[in-house]
Amino acid sequence: MKLRPWLAVLLASLWSQSALAGNTTTLPAGTFVLDQAYINAVTDVRWDDNRKARGLIEGIQRYEPGGGLQGTITVKPHVLYEFQVSQLFYGVTDNLTLAIGVPVVTRSYIDAHLGWVSGDYQSGLGRSYSEQDFWQWAKSMGQKKPGAFDGNHNTLADIVLGGRYKLPNALWMEKSGLVAAIAAQVALPTGKDPDPEELVATGTTAWDLNNYGDAELHFALERPFHYQGVVRANVGIDMYYGYFRPRTYQTPRGTKNPLLMTYSPYVGDTYTIDPGDLIAGSVLVEVAPLLGPTWATWLAGGKLEKAERFPPLLQVSAGFTYAHVGQSTWRSQSALWNWDREKLFLPGDKDTVKLNADISLLRMGLPLQLYTAYRNQEWVPGRNIRASNSLAFGARLILKFW
Repeated sequence: MKLRPWLAVLLASLWSQSALAGNTTTLPAGTFVLDQAYINAVTDVRWDDNRKARGLIEGIQRYEPGGGLQGTITVKPHVLYEFQVSQLFYGVTDNLTLAIGVPVVTRSYIDAHLGWVSGDYQSGLGRSYSEQDFWQWAKSMGQKKPGAFDGNHNTLADIVLGGRYKLPNALWMEKSGLVAAIAAQVALPTGKDPDPEELVATGTTAWDLNNYGDAELHFALERPFHYQGVVRANVGIDMYYGYFRPRTYQTPRGTKNPLLMTYSPYVGDTYTIDPGDLIAGSVLVEVAPLLGPTWATWLAGGKLEKAERFPPLLQVSAGFTYAHVGQSTWRSQSALWNWDREKLFLPGDKDTVKLNADISLLRMGLPLQLYTAYRNQEWVPGRNIRASNSLAFGARLILKFW
């Protein structure tokens, strides 16, 4: 039994959400945006190959050495991540924006909720093993019952560097009112791998979080609708490819969990995971239902007509992302051990509903925006993925020094 590989790829947290509205928006040249967000993400459910909701981990059968079934350890994990995410955006030109995102895991918590289903009759006991019997026996073998994992406090995840370039308008785009942009990002290997000897643990790398790839390439196309010089509605699509690099890990030697995690004698000193890549597409609808009061403040140089071109007070959006998740490949000295893990990460898809609300105070003279964002992967059944739901609250400060 080993919980960590099953729990390694659970959360689709939230900081890939750009601090910019839409998927083609770029900042004016010389403008900075500082974005600070708190994110809470939880997961309890995985979707199987038939799109049926199941617990994150199947029951694990334990057998008497050379004998019958001792029983089945039931596992119903609850996983929580909390983040503080800092992002900085800079408009190099009106069409090119660069960004850096620094996610910090303030806490990750896993409660495995271990249970027990008794197995075969044991003649030495005169009955089947109870849960207490099993863990007493395991303790005699040097194996304690695992508790909850509470770790990664204020631990850096993989830093993200990215950029977005708004493409020049072609004639057909001008006629149809379309706007296009390409974007790319890369994750630096600054995250932390989980302790290989811990039974219940998770890390802070892009693979552990499974929210963004080690590298991504995006193409977005949008149709904004203007009213009196202000975008009051927008619809668009974003298509992207996410690459995950192969990763090599130390094989557990059973130093902390000798009964449940002594793998190295037959797996080898290390093993490698090729996680499989993402191919995804998103649709987005944005509406600005409330323009808000508009004042000729210092932000507009005292000119009302300039203030009237600032973003509306309230903007709400809804989106949907379909992501195909590729097959993972595990490589070690044990083909059976590899397959036991690969079959939990078969090709599948995750289907994410996104709801956002943004409040912009620029029209009232404050270079500040507040937002909340919610993402759900349970409303639309996925396949062979761990569903994660996340909620974010954040603020953006707009700065211009020249």
